[in-house]
Amino acid sequence: MPRQRVGCFGVLTLGIILIAWIGSIAWTAIDESAVPSDSAFRAIPLPSEAGEISTECGSGGCSRIMSVDIRPPHTPPALAEEMGLTKERCEPMNLWTLRKTCTGVSSNVGGLKIYVNYSYSHIFS
Repeated sequence: MPRQRVGCFGVLTLGIILIAWIGSIAWTAIDESAVPSDSAFRAIPLPSEAGEISTECGSGGCSRIMSVDIRPPHTPPALAEEMGLTKERCEPMNLWTLRKTCTGVSSNVGGLKIYVNYSYSHIFS
């Protein structure tokens, strides 16, 4: 009888985990305004500095945007290259939520903007 309890407990535990995982994926599918936390940004090499962080939303979802104060000897293209962000980079898929965290840059006048967002396109399209 103790063996049956252990087996029943295992099946129950596995069922709860499966239900939680399916719920997490369902929430990910409907939560288009989700954005990564500020800790998803890479460190800014000195002497340049991180600036204001904001959230911007559009038709493809929302992104966290960090303005970077570029200081000599850096230039926007050189700093992007030093940070390994000459093109958008995505981390491996998170198996709990089935989404990737992507990072990229876009230049602005006299500075640089770095964005982080979640990529869903590989699953929900």
